[in-house]
Amino acid sequence: MLKINIDKRSNLLWVNLEGKLINEQDSKKISEQIIKEISKKYNTVIINLSKLNYINSSGFNNFLKILTSSRNLGGDTILCNPNSLIEKLLITTKLNTIFNIQSEIENLEDFLNKN
Repeated sequence: MLKINIDKRSNLLWVNLEGKLINEQDSKKISEQIIKEISKKYNTVIINLSKLNYINSSGFNNFLKILTSSRNLGGDTILCNPNSLIEKLLITTKLNTIFNIQSEIENLEDFLNKN
């Protein structure tokens, strides 16, 4: 079961994902939910992957949709805290060259203090 939690602060959407992102329906639901929240006010999305155990290609595809939506409004999508498996997948697919990936960001306050 996949869980999502979105926290809005400043111009940021902090998204916590927990579980496995392997179902096309879950991937689509998450991207639609996040894209609906993206606006000129909330144009930067930080997706916390620390509790995401696995992701497949449909999950990455939907992350790219989120990235496109945020960049179209002058923001960005940042992936943080990927586990070693997800990090290897990002490198293998070369998505690490497209996404801003950060480690050791525990929560939104951490991100705000480091940036």
